[in-house]
Amino acid sequence: MSSSESSEVAPHVILVHGFLRTRHDMFLLAPRLRKLLPEVNVQTFEYPSRKLKLEEVAVRLADFVSTTSKGEPVSFVGHSLGGLVVRALDAMPHHPAPLRRLVTLGTPHQGACIARLMARTPLLGDFGGPILHQLATPPLPPHPRALQVGCLIGHTKTPLGYLPFFGRDNDGLVCVEEAVFPACIAERRTFTFHGFFPFLKGTAHLAAQFLRYGSFSPHQSD
Repeated sequence: MSSSESSEVAPHVILVHGFLRTRHDMFLLAPRLRKLLPEVNVQTFEYPSRKLKLEEVAVRLADFVSTTSKGEPVSFVGHSLGGLVVRALDAMPHHPAPLRRLVTLGTPHQGACIARLMARTPLLGDFGGPILHQLATPPLPPHPRALQVGCLIGHTKTPLGYLPFFGRDNDGLVCVEEAVFPACIAERRTFTFHGFFPFLKGTAHLAAQFLRYGSFSPHQSD
């Protein structure tokens, strides 16, 4: 990617919700991004997170990208599991459009221990469906093929986090080290509870900066 391309915002941004959530989680983030990035077509992708495998959701997302972008470059914002869905799209051998950037909001790139616990519990494991096991151990390559990835990670800067049950810093559902993605080009840690990411103004501003500049600080590297 050339330096001129890396400084341009993609003309399309697609928002992808998390596990057991719906597109309605993006009802504040979508208009905020439209205001911050007025030249961008912002759309929201919805999928049944309990019924499909990660690869199957990625195929549906590919179809949505093809219809939405008409072959123009696309960037993404993925909350939690949504970030893994976009990475699964990126891992596909053929892309429906040029993939530019991805902002992940509390995405468990290293797998979520709470998902592993749920998957081992018969009733919860059945309820969560096949993707719950993949959320526990994501079947994804360690490096993106096309995407530049920026990670927003919730933390408290304390040993116990929002949920002391984990015994380490966490955002209430995902531990800090689970949300770290070594192949990302930018990372920002914020005092944010996991479920609140899509609803906060700060999330929209940081996401817009990364989508435009490839950094959470537009005039310096993270």
